[in-house]
Amino acid sequence: METFFKRAGGPPPTVNYEADHVACAGFDLRGVVSTERIERLVKLIRQLVQPRQGHTPRLLDIGCGTGRFAIPLACSLEEFSVTGADASEKMLEQARQKPQAARVNWSLQNVCSQNFESGSFDVVFLSDLLHHIDDPVAALRECFRVLRPGGWLISKYGAMENIAHDPEHRFFPGTIEVDAARTPTEPMMAHWLEQAGFNRIASQTQEERTRITAECRLAAAQAKSISVLHLISREQFQQGLRDLSQFINSHPDDPWLLVDPTTWTWGQRPA
Repeated sequence: METFFKRAGGPPPTVNYEADHVACAGFDLRGVVSTERIERLVKLIRQLVQPRQGHTPRLLDIGCGTGRFAIPLACSLEEFSVTGADASEKMLEQARQKPQAARVNWSLQNVCSQNFESGSFDVVFLSDLLHHIDDPVAALRECFRVLRPGGWLISKYGAMENIAHDPEHRFFPGTIEVDAARTPTEPMMAHWLEQAGFNRIASQTQEERTRITAECRLAAAQAKSISVLHLISREQFQQGLRDLSQFINSHPDDPWLLVDPTTWTWGQRPA
């Protein structure tokens, strides 16, 4: 297997999610959160969390962005109280304007220094978050703290060994180098959870439909909805757009353009 992970030498490249062109322009184009994807996640949550009489289970979506997962989770998990938290007020402003946003409790929070009480949540959900964090294990330890004993953390992400051959990495020069410096492999994510104190760690990876059409993928790239596209040069970005557009024109029905390999890793705070 190829070795992609090279994070040991310092903090990862970062994207400013308070910038208007990031928070407003492209974030919601990063992939369709379909009913199928939500149903799969809801099924996993209900398998992990055992109901307790007289207790309303609480779910925290930390790093929720514009509520892409928090809102449909709140609509589907009607027995749960759902909190969506993010360090970007601009992202939360976008989230609060969406239909059904009132189902979610919104909170301005930094994943590494949350002001929630210890043991507050039954589930902590992270979506494509840890590659933005200087110290991911410290972030996971803080998530461990706010979970009740027996609670679960679920991390959704693109493991580097799986995403290295996706369209953005194939067509945009420089993206592999940037993401190899910040993005974990599946074994690394499991190791981070273990270091943070979690046990019963498991993972699964599957192809998920994230685009309706190939043109949607191109529009997402043009809007830099994938954070790595903010971290390459203008020349590399323009070259990538040309190459991706040419490929789409030649292969408009290629299913590779419509799916992404998604990895889910979860672990439990010991009871």
